[in-house]
Amino acid sequence: MKKNKVQNTIQEMVDLINYHDKKYYIEARPEISDFEYDQLLKELKNLEEKHPEYIAKNSPTQRLGDAPLEHFEQVKHRVPMLSLDNIYSKEELIEFDNRVKRLLKEDRIEYVVELKIDGVGVSLLYQDGIFIQGATRGNGFLGDDITLNLKTIHTIPLQLSEKINIEVRGEVYIRKSDFEKLNKERRRNDELPFANTRNATAGTLHLLDSREVKKRLLSIFVHSVGYIGDAKYNTYWELIEEFKRLGLVVNEYRKLCVGVKEVIEYYEECENIRDSLDYDVDGMVIKVNSISQQKILGFTARSPRWAIAYKFAAEQATTVVKDIIVQVGRTGVLTPVAILEPVKLSGAWISRATLHNEDEIKRKDVRINDRVIIERSGDVIPKIVTVLPSENRFVSFEFPKKCPVCGDRVIRPEGDARNFCIAVNCKAQIKQRIAYFASKSCLDISGLGKKIVDQLIEEGIIADISSLYKIYEKKEKVLSLEGWREKSFKNLLESLENSKKVSLDRLINALGINNVGSQTAQILASRFGSLDNIVNASKEELMEIEDIGPIVAESIVNFLKQEKTKNLISDLEKYGFECLKRDYSKPKIRENMFLNKELVITGSLSNYTREEAVNIIKEMGGRVSSSIGRKTDYLIVGEKPGSKLEKAKKLEIDILEADKFEREIKKWQES
Repeated sequence: MKKNKVQNTIQEMVDLINYHDKKYYIEARPEISDFEYDQLLKELKNLEEKHPEYIAKNSPTQRLGDAPLEHFEQVKHRVPMLSLDNIYSKEELIEFDNRVKRLLKEDRIEYVVELKIDGVGVSLLYQDGIFIQGATRGNGFLGDDITLNLKTIHTIPLQLSEKINIEVRGEVYIRKSDFEKLNKERRRNDELPFANTRNATAGTLHLLDSREVKKRLLSIFVHSVGYIGDAKYNTYWELIEEFKRLGLVVNEYRKLCVGVKEVIEYYEECENIRDSLDYDVDGMVIKVNSISQQKILGFTARSPRWAIAYKFAAEQATTVVKDIIVQVGRTGVLTPVAILEPVKLSGAWISRATLHNEDEIKRKDVRINDRVIIERSGDVIPKIVTVLPSENRFVSFEFPKKCPVCGDRVIRPEGDARNFCIAVNCKAQIKQRIAYFASKSCLDISGLGKKIVDQLIEEGIIADISSLYKIYEKKEKVLSLEGWREKSFKNLLESLENSKKVSLDRLINALGINNVGSQTAQILASRFGSLDNIVNASKEELMEIEDIGPIVAESIVNFLKQEKTKNLISDLEKYGFECLKRDYSKPKIRENMFLNKELVITGSLSNYTREEAVNIIKEMGGRVSSSIGRKTDYLIVGEKPGSKLEKAKKLEIDILEADKFEREIKKWQES
């Protein structure tokens, strides 16, 4: 056989098997038997083994799994994968609707309402219609490359029906029926069963061996787009129909609603059928249908203003409080936790519930041996909503005056609901800080989970974050511990070395500054460019940043001025952390008409799209708002302006015609 004939044969078989995959997994209308399908796949695999140079990216054999990876690479999302804000009542939904109507100046909004699948969010990237990369949501900006794992999911087409460049987002889940089979198998193998379908899905997607992932029978529903090239769509409903045409799987429970009343009716209809579905859902997602209206509404730092998740009513269960313990966190905060008689809730066995703080225990008068009603309402950790006092009650719980771990003094700052252990060297705090520093969202030091951190501290091998990077000196002692081998120690050293290449924002996040998470860390890194600049910034300078208020600013200043923090940063510099050697500050923006000004655009511009204009204004140091207000400095007026023009005139806001606006841009670009 000639090479081109072999290649043609392989491609014909790939196309044929992909066709049958679509018929079986997506359309649920198989045309051949399982035996016939297996024979086709076997024949293709044999051909590809003889001619590996002709294996195509969209070959169904790529679903079979590959050799285990050592770790996942990081993927930067071209468009951030933001989360949705949650609401829990009709009143909150009506508030959302009123806010949308007010911002859009419309009396009636068209929404698409669809089931919110309780799974794990992923992105799928297609190039010329071929699936080339898949990633987890991660922190919204960076995710893990889990392409090999996603290729094992038959409901993800390896090739679309059109040669299109597109990145879509979806929710990977496991069916309830498959979940039961999975847990049955785990029990048979003396493995701990998964608590719920979401945990099972998340755990599966993060397996390094895609051959194991294939055995878990995951599925997906695609629900949105990240990037879609030059294609234009007027509505979200059109986009979903396009997904179906391309061969992507979308959920059937979806309705176009006009006005909030229809949204509520469909929400109630779906709430009644949720238990009959073979997959877990925890609410409805409500999206403004018009794409142009979505663009006007825009985004906050964390979520779109044009969509909301309306969660189903929380599930409740009754159980008994067996004990109340107090845990110590990485910032020294003491958190009370109720130990419960295990009870099943939302498909998971629950044995703990948060009690938040000292005031919460007193307010609810929670005592040992009381019966309580617990609830999960979008929270990972259940909470106690009602106490049913026992006849012979225990005495009221007394919050400890000394740290339950180190025995040092506990204080409660004025105006704060939290109690703190004041000890700098409290083992509980140190363990939590190191585990957080090493966690996936921070420095991602593999082989350094909570149990390992506990072990290394208890054995006196490490005492703080800095000592991690001198652990090579304790090699002999580490290898004498249970569970350690030469290879696992070598892997830890390599992971510690790799952590020195981490980005500035992830290092800031890893430091564990109170009230500073990954989002604020990104803002700080972007604004100041170096850790030195942040250390030297005053509270007032920090508060100039829109998303940083007085409490966060004070947390940052207080944390960075501590001697132990200065010593840690100095040590990390010595250890060779790359992000501490450079200043990532952006060059100072040249003086221009829009620097530090707020602008609003109405109408269409002849030489710029709305997105291009917004990006240029940001480059010039200005801000763009979607609505006219007292803080607006300029209204830019293009062709066919809307009602914003009249409002700007009433508020006596400076009005710039499109040609004047474009001249200012040109002047700045040429300067």
